[in-house]
Amino acid sequence: MNRKKIVLALSLVVIAVLLIKGKSLLDERREQIKKQPIPSSATLWISVVKGQEGVLKQKQSALAEILSDKSIALSTKLPGYVENVMVEEATKVKKGDLLVRIDSYELHSNIEALQKTLIAQKSDFILAKEIYERNKKLVAIGGISKENFTASKVAMEMKASALEGTKQKLSQLQHQLTYLEIRAPFDGVIERIFLRKGDLAVAGKPILSMNNEKQKLLFSYAPSVERSIKKGEEVLYNERTIGHVKSIYPAAKNGLQVAEVSLNEPLPLPVGSSVNVDVVTKEAKGCILPDTTVVHKKDGTYIMVYKEGKFIPQKVEIMLWVKNRILIKSCPALPVASASETKLSALPAYGKVSVIGAKDE
Repeated sequence: MNRKKIVLALSLVVIAVLLIKGKSLLDERREQIKKQPIPSSATLWISVVKGQEGVLKQKQSALAEILSDKSIALSTKLPGYVENVMVEEATKVKKGDLLVRIDSYELHSNIEALQKTLIAQKSDFILAKEIYERNKKLVAIGGISKENFTASKVAMEMKASALEGTKQKLSQLQHQLTYLEIRAPFDGVIERIFLRKGDLAVAGKPILSMNNEKQKLLFSYAPSVERSIKKGEEVLYNERTIGHVKSIYPAAKNGLQVAEVSLNEPLPLPVGSSVNVDVVTKEAKGCILPDTTVVHKKDGTYIMVYKEGKFIPQKVEIMLWVKNRILIKSCPALPVASASETKLSALPAYGKVSVIGAKDE
């Protein structure tokens, strides 16, 4: 029993010594901590930008096809064999230039026959007229009966009628000769030749096609109430204005709306090529900033302006938002923070902020 008491007493003494020593070490550590300098808080770095006055354009992209403003397939009204083709593909021609000649042998034969008939009918008419004039004098003095006079008058009128009919037929055949000479209806370029020398040209069957060198664009798009394309809107190609929307076709094609673009000048591409264009559906003038300057709050949209070493929220109204840029009415006089929206939202709580970029203080 005494032994147990001795062991317990020794244990208590050891515990007491340890407690005293631990307290002493803890007090010593506290003194060391107090004497150490307080570490400075980490500096927050933020980029700032300045707004730029300018025009921001909202655009809708489309794939457009280059077409000729005017294209025509030329054919003959009368059948015949192609006698000669005076042009080749890509030949530039002027209005009235002879392009194709159709064999006119049969038509010329008919014209010659009618011309001979016309000469004979003219002689007959002259003779009938002389008889009529003579009988007119004779009937006045009682030299012939009225019946003979009337008969000579009718004969003369019939000869005159036959002569006039032949003249009309001859004029028609001579006009038909123009059908056998295919001429350019306007200034342009030969697009394609379908028939060559010796081929039979049938009425209504194309012999060649041509177009004027003026181009137009056609493109299709899905109609949208929010971003509808309108007549007169600017059209861009490689960020350059090339024309405007001339018309919106009333009928859809394959479920898509079709628009025609009138070009300011021809594009250096062949007809039938496809190009990517942008239609300016909306544009406005104001201050342009990157969209990384925007902070959305319940009561509106804000940007963070840098003033006297701090960032202050400034409420703005976004007029246009295009890709990674926004447009507001006027540029702030002070630099604006550019960062993630989460980081921008926390800026007013930081006491010390260092900025990267242009600042104006």
